[in-house]
Amino acid sequence: MSPECGTLSLITLLCVSGRLSESVSVSCSPQTVCALQGSEVELTCSYPKTIKTVFWFSFKQKAKWRNEKHPEDLALDSDYTGRVNCTESTDSKSTLTFRELRERDSGEYHLMVITEQGQNYSSPAVTVTAADLQLKMTQSGQTVTLTCSTSCSLTSKPNYYYWYKNSVYINRYTPYSRPQPLVLSSRADAGSYSCSLGDRSTLKSSAVDIFKEDSEMNVSYTDRQIDAVEGLSVDFLCTYSHPKAERVNKAFWFYFRPEVESEELSEEQQFAGRVEFNGDKERNCTLRLRDVRERDSGEYRFQFSTQSGETFTGSPGVTLKVTGAEGSEQSSVLTLVTVGVVVFLAIILITAVPWVCCMIRRKRGAERDTDIQTTDPADHTYTALNPKYRTSDYDTLQPLTDSPSDTYTALNPETMSSDYDTLTGVKVSHSELQRRAPAIDYENLQRPSP
Repeated sequence: MSPECGTLSLITLLCVSGRLSESVSVSCSPQTVCALQGSEVELTCSYPKTIKTVFWFSFKQKAKWRNEKHPEDLALDSDYTGRVNCTESTDSKSTLTFRELRERDSGEYHLMVITEQGQNYSSPAVTVTAADLQLKMTQSGQTVTLTCSTSCSLTSKPNYYYWYKNSVYINRYTPYSRPQPLVLSSRADAGSYSCSLGDRSTLKSSAVDIFKEDSEMNVSYTDRQIDAVEGLSVDFLCTYSHPKAERVNKAFWFYFRPEVESEELSEEQQFAGRVEFNGDKERNCTLRLRDVRERDSGEYRFQFSTQSGETFTGSPGVTLKVTGAEGSEQSSVLTLVTVGVVVFLAIILITAVPWVCCMIRRKRGAERDTDIQTTDPADHTYTALNPKYRTSDYDTLQPLTDSPSDTYTALNPETMSSDYDTLTGVKVSHSELQRRAPAIDYENLQRPSP
């Protein structure tokens, strides 16, 4: 007589795990199942051949039972109607099949068996987890890394994860057992990305937008390096941005150490009680570090994550250099010396410029006086009267000669006319007149004073 997978209205439940009695035992394999939401899942248990009737139930549905002590067939529950099916095989096995597994289906399930004598037994619990396909994005600078994963390790393992851009397969995949991230770093990669498992392209992760104007994640620091004196407070001015549709669920600063996982600054013993985050979950990420110490010197970075699992770190961060009070005093002395030298050089420069200008003016004045005193003789009005230097403009000043036409020669008694008889007594020759006439020194004739 084969058992029936049907409905029992009233059952006396004897809940025993493992081997229920010496004559009746129920075993299920596997006892833990992880399956992707939307996929099909099968739960299987085996039982003795002496069983008359079997059905599946879940204690999480007992609020709907007419009597909480009497389990009811899962197939009659409105939450499962049409999505679950119970089948029995000739080898004393019962299989519960879920079609389109949902998140609320997660929980524990049991197989109830009833012997021909009316004894009731329950199988050990079979735990079902409806897994979510997750797409995680991290961004550092202009490099974006996408990682596809499931919330639990799938019982029925697929071969690969497949990548999609704008809902189209891009011929990129990675093994499920050893997944490798998808790395994007070019503006040409801008688009909406998602991933899927196996050949079930309908079972995709939620999509994330990459390199879109309204979807970029970014951190901007006002100062990349800050110098401070020990004991003072330091402000790390910072702003950040994220996609409008995203909501920030965590934001914090951390002290960067290579190969060490980031830890919130306020939780580190070194910075306890000295960290004050003045930012918010919108744009401001300013940090104040009080009473800085020399050992605080190093690089600080800001990191935030959104509700979709995306994480962004502003790198490189802000480098803080803290010097002690003694170093500060030395620096102040050096600064004062530097300022003194600069002031001294400035005074010398200011004093020297007028002196240099005065010397230049004197030199130019001396050159002009020299030009006036050494005028070309040919250009001098009186010197030009000297026959030696005069130009053709003075040709009217002919040299005095003994020509017959000379005025004085005309007075010669031998040649003069009768009109000059009154001068007969004068026996002076032309040569004598020239001898007696005072000589004019044309060369040394000086220019009249103005």
